[in-house]
Amino acid sequence: MPNLTIPSQQEQVRRAKTEISKQRRILTMAARKDKTMVHILDTLTRLENKFDNMSISNAANSSSGSDFVSGTHHSSSQSSGKRTHERETGSGHDLPTEIRQSYQHLTAPHKVILWPSIYLHLINSGINAATDLQHILQEGTQWLIKQEMIKHPDPLPSDSGLPSYRMGAAEDGYSTRTAFPTLTIQLVQEYTDAYFNTFNVLYPMLNHDAFLNDTVARLMRDGYADGDAGAVLALMVFALGQCAKEGVFGKPISVIEGVPSGYRGGTVERPPGIEIFNEARRRLGFVMTLCSLENVQILLLQATYLEATGRHLDFWRSTVAASMACQVLVRCKPLDWATLEGDMIKRAYWACILSEDLYHLDLDLPQTGIHTLEDEVPLPYFQESKDQSAGGRGIDERSYFQYHFLAMIALRRLITRIHSTIHESSTTSPESSDDYGGPPVPVITEMARQLDSWRSLLPRQLQWNDSDMLDFPPLNPQNRRPNEPLFSPDQGPVPIGHVHNLDIVTAQLRTRFYYARFMMFRPFVYKALHFPELMTAEDANCCALAIQSACLWPLSMAPPKNKKRLVPHHFTWTQNFMGILLILRMTREEGVLKQICEGRVPDGDLEMTASLMLEWIRDVRQVDGIAEWSWGILEGLFVGR
Repeated sequence: MPNLTIPSQQEQVRRAKTEISKQRRILTMAARKDKTMVHILDTLTRLENKFDNMSISNAANSSSGSDFVSGTHHSSSQSSGKRTHERETGSGHDLPTEIRQSYQHLTAPHKVILWPSIYLHLINSGINAATDLQHILQEGTQWLIKQEMIKHPDPLPSDSGLPSYRMGAAEDGYSTRTAFPTLTIQLVQEYTDAYFNTFNVLYPMLNHDAFLNDTVARLMRDGYADGDAGAVLALMVFALGQCAKEGVFGKPISVIEGVPSGYRGGTVERPPGIEIFNEARRRLGFVMTLCSLENVQILLLQATYLEATGRHLDFWRSTVAASMACQVLVRCKPLDWATLEGDMIKRAYWACILSEDLYHLDLDLPQTGIHTLEDEVPLPYFQESKDQSAGGRGIDERSYFQYHFLAMIALRRLITRIHSTIHESSTTSPESSDDYGGPPVPVITEMARQLDSWRSLLPRQLQWNDSDMLDFPPLNPQNRRPNEPLFSPDQGPVPIGHVHNLDIVTAQLRTRFYYARFMMFRPFVYKALHFPELMTAEDANCCALAIQSACLWPLSMAPPKNKKRLVPHHFTWTQNFMGILLILRMTREEGVLKQICEGRVPDGDLEMTASLMLEWIRDVRQVDGIAEWSWGILEGLFVGR
């Protein structure tokens, strides 16, 4: 009887994943035309995710049994002795117990503030704002959130609205139906097109034709009545449409040191569309307790408007309400995912997930638990594309933005894994001098493979390389692109409004990728700063890759930086820019980190990145309490030197 070799679990996982990836590629083309194929593709994606998690788990287990700090294996006694030596030497950067405890209550971007080398550098800098570090030590991220609460103690002003008159009262007695004479058909069409050309491209929650033909047509005929969810929904869309239009072509809210603000239209307290938004708010109370698809959409639209005005905590509250209503909808209502309504619920669900992850990871605000349903809710199929022109878009253009939404969902899963397995793991301490074990190399290697695989499997229209990260995406079949780049540090005085929000959409996807890669390799930066004597050649390469990944993010450039009202979740970029700028400042100090960057990261990229991110925070501090505090630190470190 022949000897049979049973493959190891890792080898079985690898073979299964290879076969699944092969089947996904075969099915991708067919899936565009066949709903059954789409369903199969979705199932394969879920299986692939489970195998990815198994691979990470296997890597973590192998990491726990070996010492990868110096790239070689050691006996347990050697490893223990070495880690003791690390804690004792650590370049003199050990911190008191209370600091290490506070460190655990900070989100990943905020933890950089308490990295021992950075903390001591700030304390010794003489910057007045550095005295606040003691509050961060005591309270963690919560203290930073308090700065946002202090910045906006009151809600948006409610003393403005649209001129209106009652409809139908003479015949029917009392009527809540209202008409807005200044909201003409022309303006309604203009604001609708502006919304679907910008915000709905990023998060496709609404159906363009259904909105115009069913909702808007009825409202123009019958008026806006209390208790009519469609009326509230439409007013939210119109408010966002006006915000989108003026957010690109409106007058900047200020000019700081000769640089126009990226917030355009209205003022800090009275953003564009506030009159229409107030009319929606006045009617929201009649429908806000419903657990319907329209209710979820309304709350998400409200959250989008609030974030466009810099009201981050208001955005969070609205998103929480949307997520809670969406959970009830998914758990309790009989749903047929194959219908148009089922597809719209899927879009709303994933829009909730994408928003909730960001405010939890970056601000430590509590989650609603909606993420526990992600294995039960399929990916959207975008069924209306067959009969919807969507403002005259071609099929390829529609597909580009649909692929973008699906790609963001897949990337979100990877980012969540990076945080849970590297930055929030209880078994590793890659960025803590307390029981420092070094970066979890096998886990990071596996995560890097998954991230590279995600990019390589993107549809052709979404793909890019590091060398052309600032260029236009290849939208036409001939793969021809304009000669000039899509993103640049400065675009001149004339506002640029790309069709279908192409610049914001492209910038968001690419920047999230580089954010993921930076967070993945960031532990090597920590090691270079605090345990330089343990750095290997491979560690240095990974450290350089982290710094490279933090440079020249498209969202920090023009055109996106000049129309911040259209940038989704810009609070998340503000938090991460702060941490990156602190790291970039340390690259100027003598030491291993500076040596690693020399020859590996161009000085021009470091300088331009610092300039762009400083400009962002200097602008955003007008509406953002955390950015306002951060500027007090950064101005002394960069501008004052």
